[in-house]
Amino acid sequence: MAQPRSRTRPPQHMTRNVYDQLFHHGSSLSKLRDAIAAGRLLQSSDGGIGVPGRSLAWKMFLLKNVPLEPPPHEMPVPPLDALRAHRKQYSELLLEKMRAPDGSYDETFVVPGLTIPRRSAKPPTDLETNNPLSLHDENPWREWFAAVDLRKTIQQDVERTFPDIGYFRDDDVQQQLTNILFLYAVMHPDIEYRQGMHELLAPVYYAVDYDSTADDATSSSDESVFREICSRTWIAADSWALFCAIMNGISKWYEWREPSSIETSSARGQVNFKPYMPPITLACNHIQNSLLKSVDPILHGVLQNSGIEPQIYGLRWLRLLFTRELSMDDAMILWDGLFANPTPISELAQWICVAMLIRIRTKLIPSDYSMQLTYLLRYPPSQAEDGAPHHAILLLRQASSLEMSRTPSAGAIVMAENRNFLNIPLEVPDPPVQMRRRARPPISSSDFHGTSSGQGEHMRQSPSFQMGLPELIARGLMDRGESLGINKTVMNAVSELRRNLPELAASLVRTPSTSAPYAAYPLLDEQAIDDRHVSENESRMDTERAAIEMRAQNKRLGESITWILSVLQSKESLEAKDEDATKVSVQQKEAFESLAYVRDILGGEVKEIDERRLWGAEEYNKRLEGQSKQESREASVSQQRQRSITTPTNEHPPPLQREVRTNTPGTPAFLRPTTSAPLHSSSMASRAIPMASSTHNRSQSSTGAFPVKPITMQRTPLRISSNNPFQRAPDAGGIPPAAVKSDQSPKVRSEVQQHDPLGVLK
Repeated sequence: MAQPRSRTRPPQHMTRNVYDQLFHHGSSLSKLRDAIAAGRLLQSSDGGIGVPGRSLAWKMFLLKNVPLEPPPHEMPVPPLDALRAHRKQYSELLLEKMRAPDGSYDETFVVPGLTIPRRSAKPPTDLETNNPLSLHDENPWREWFAAVDLRKTIQQDVERTFPDIGYFRDDDVQQQLTNILFLYAVMHPDIEYRQGMHELLAPVYYAVDYDSTADDATSSSDESVFREICSRTWIAADSWALFCAIMNGISKWYEWREPSSIETSSARGQVNFKPYMPPITLACNHIQNSLLKSVDPILHGVLQNSGIEPQIYGLRWLRLLFTRELSMDDAMILWDGLFANPTPISELAQWICVAMLIRIRTKLIPSDYSMQLTYLLRYPPSQAEDGAPHHAILLLRQASSLEMSRTPSAGAIVMAENRNFLNIPLEVPDPPVQMRRRARPPISSSDFHGTSSGQGEHMRQSPSFQMGLPELIARGLMDRGESLGINKTVMNAVSELRRNLPELAASLVRTPSTSAPYAAYPLLDEQAIDDRHVSENESRMDTERAAIEMRAQNKRLGESITWILSVLQSKESLEAKDEDATKVSVQQKEAFESLAYVRDILGGEVKEIDERRLWGAEEYNKRLEGQSKQESREASVSQQRQRSITTPTNEHPPPLQREVRTNTPGTPAFLRPTTSAPLHSSSMASRAIPMASSTHNRSQSSTGAFPVKPITMQRTPLRISSNNPFQRAPDAGGIPPAAVKSDQSPKVRSEVQQHDPLGVLK
């Protein structure tokens, strides 16, 4: 066990002087509050964290002899009666809560005011219930063991209290802090002990111990009152009383679970259930969304746009009363005015948070999210100018002025005070400019032929020539995006794309898991071969169709992102004049909206893609116009091709005729017309089907309602004559149409007569 450390205390007459100024110089309570808030009454003697008479002022403001607040114009009275009541209560609670179920105490346990703690010599009557090894539900040892675990938890936090201050490494100090926190936890079961309470108690215990004096029974009556108030015997009891008074105002910030009682409304017999929200969360939201917005709307908008949650910084600021953001001596100076102010601690502390945010506004506004968190969680120190008030006193004064006038003009006054007393500029600096990529120098032909070795060596060392096209695009995107503030949006879109691609690939091709049981993948076919073949074909077609649609969608999204990057990286936005500034800003806004829409598509929030939202209005009209021109061009080409197929040419004489029977629905086979089609002497079989299919219109070919029948060749007649009654007349729908016309029938007859391989027509 470590030996007790020697504690430095001021001379007794310095503490006595503060006592006389508080209670015997005739100053009213309001004047004392002003003097303490201005830092005129409580001043350090050696420049350390200890201030003589500080605990006396805290006892005067926090401990009251009567429940009601005394009038501000009256002279205060030493709170001796309140101290005696708290000291008695502390001793009784300590004896009760530290006693084991068998009536014994720890050997090192000491009760203030008693030399030897009382012990119970009466043994327990019922050993079946009152037994450390008993499992009975009413066994008192179960509660005792829970209390021992609670003390161990508190002891772990106490040992880490202000590790840079040697005073709190003393074993006796740590033991007394543990006892005080344990008593508060068992007396407030709805809150119990929460981490952070030890950092509130430590400054209080230090201030009481710093002003403590030894008891002297031979002193005068007035001197005896002073010595009783500052008695060294009751340091722990007085610290417990002050800690309970502080926690009465801020204990709600340590609530961590919903209270058992439910608020109900008896109107019309209805019960209104409201979602529970911890008071510390409500206080943090009130600070940023209401108080800060009323006095500094610009800073409030910056924090809202950055996504800074007020609980990130407000929870620690409020619960610890700024002992982490300020040094211990500065925090105790702030506490002097905080306890002396008539405003409740919980309300004034919120305005102190607002004043602290305004003090670092020039650092928060131009910074990004990570730097803003750094400033909020590691509050920058402040140093007052020579002749200016202490920065903690100035902070308290600014909080009081903001509370009285909740307007932006009051916030502007606070900014002016920070400039005058703390040398904090009013102007918000510009955001840090990222180093831009230097333009690539032109490459001359001499560089490739090696005519200039020095220039070629410089170019080989230049990093820009070692980068490929993707690296240059990524670097330009980062530089440009940092200045425009779209890096966060682009990274979210890329992250969504990377996260969705494996899922899409897995959905297209899924393999059975090796860990799955064999029953999940049967070895025998459970369906017929024909059915399985149809289902496999359908699933394969569905997979291919889904893959084609996905590739088309990715192509459209890639084209949209390419257009977005071209708009954001365009040099015209930097060189735009006044008349083009509006157009450029509109294009950039459309690009941002399209980028956000692409992000929603990749995130799966959009079911059906709207093409108009992937582009700007001007770009969409251009693409729509180009698509219409392409469709008209394809339509004209297809018409010309169809015309060239259906229109016959008379450059060559028509060959022999063949008979093609058309399969007209609803017509008997013996009444179906026969068409004549040209037949060449070579490649008859290969050209029969295309010639037959060309006799039908576009609707018949597209629908597939006309099945192709085997073609039967007609025997060549011995004589073709218009007077032949047995010759079948050609159908109007046959091929070629020229054979139907009557004015070309002699030509056909003469040409057929010339083609006579058997020689029987001569």
